[in-house]
Amino acid sequence: MNAELSTAAEVRLPRPPGVIRRALAAHPLAVDVFIVTWYVLGCLLGVFIDLVAAQAPVDGLAVSDWFALPGYLHWPWWPLAVLRVLVIGAALLFRRRYPLAGLIVVTVAMLGDHGAQALASGVALLFMIYAVPVYRSVAAGWIGYAIVVVASVGGSLVSMLSGSTWSTTGEITPGGVVRAGDAAAMSIPDFIVVSVMTAIWYLAVLMLGINLGNRRRYLQAIIDRAHQLARERDQLAQLAVAEERSRIAREMHDIVAHSLSVMIALSEGAARAAQAAPDAAVDAMTRSAETGRTALAEMRRLLGALTEQGEQAEFVPQPGVQDLPELARGFRDAGVDVRLEVSGEASGDRGQDLAVYRVVQEGLTNVLRYAGTGARAEVRIERLPDRTVIEVRDFGAKPGSSAPVSGVGSGRGIAGLRERARVFGGEISAGPVAGPGAGWLLHAELPVSAAARERVPGDPAAQQEGGADDRDPEPDEERR
Repeated sequence: MNAELSTAAEVRLPRPPGVIRRALAAHPLAVDVFIVTWYVLGCLLGVFIDLVAAQAPVDGLAVSDWFALPGYLHWPWWPLAVLRVLVIGAALLFRRRYPLAGLIVVTVAMLGDHGAQALASGVALLFMIYAVPVYRSVAAGWIGYAIVVVASVGGSLVSMLSGSTWSTTGEITPGGVVRAGDAAAMSIPDFIVVSVMTAIWYLAVLMLGINLGNRRRYLQAIIDRAHQLARERDQLAQLAVAEERSRIAREMHDIVAHSLSVMIALSEGAARAAQAAPDAAVDAMTRSAETGRTALAEMRRLLGALTEQGEQAEFVPQPGVQDLPELARGFRDAGVDVRLEVSGEASGDRGQDLAVYRVVQEGLTNVLRYAGTGARAEVRIERLPDRTVIEVRDFGAKPGSSAPVSGVGSGRGIAGLRERARVFGGEISAGPVAGPGAGWLLHAELPVSAAARERVPGDPAAQQEGGADDRDPEPDEERR
């Protein structure tokens, strides 16, 4: 239980900071609807203020003028005012998906008579200026800022040149700024002051959006990178598991193929000698049982890594070159005349010693399987300063001997040996021997120096050095 909790704590990934911020980010549609709702309420409040202001008595005006309405509330302009509110509301609702297009739409809708709705429309415009750098990019934010400033300053310039008054006509000024006091035409100093104030105000909102947008993208990049690293870690773990399974499969193949071949050969010999030489038959069956028990013990040790947590696996040294005499004795007992020759000094690499042992084991197993009992095999291991050379050769089936053991091969022996050799940067070739003696030759070279291990198997130079021995007949290799 504690292990599971610690594992869960290790795989915990970062999240955006702030509980409220995460809650709002988790429900973007609700936030957008909330903003649009308040915008519509602000517009309705603006209409109410315009209606109340139209009914207020004004000194010097007749009673009939008390109920004068703003221009946007007269026919046929009020349907356009309703459409403008709907368009700005839609731009606010879809500002996350289309921020720049929404900003352009709101900027165009800001032109014209707004009355008291100017405050709600101005706030909507600020929301859109903020949304562009947050949901799109910094460059798009600057483009939107330029569009808004040009449109606002251009609208004010048109009002100034046409001689329109400020707030009495109901026309909105840049940034929604409304001047209090007597109605008067906009002068050039007023135009300059208002334009600069509007540009600075929009710039402040833009910089806020750029700052928050960059921070948001930076946090998202960090979170995405953490998730990517977690996925890569899981993939590496899966690759490690697959590699370990492949290694166990190769070890199991070597153990099972070798042991079954020896046991079948001993059993067949015991069956033939049961009547003529009972003592020899009993000895052969005893050796077959010993081979089976040895194979089971090796399998248990090999599968110890797959036991449940809490079970203690048995740890024993892996077989190596020093165990080859015992391996050769087992094949002699099975009826193969094995001649073993080992020269040179050990490399000290236990992994390579295991690979040498498995190469010899696979080679002798193939001799017993395909050449049969009575066959003669030579095993030569030469340890050189830069590499280890392994050769396992047989001279074919002995005339008059029993039929070779068949039907127990998996077809993966040589392929598995190639994978072993590739770990050390080595090469393996197998094929029939031409000339006198015939038979089959398994040749392997495993480099032991760092420089030799960097040589990639299969390059043109290596193929030329290997000569004809590296060109294995494909059908024979698949048979082996």
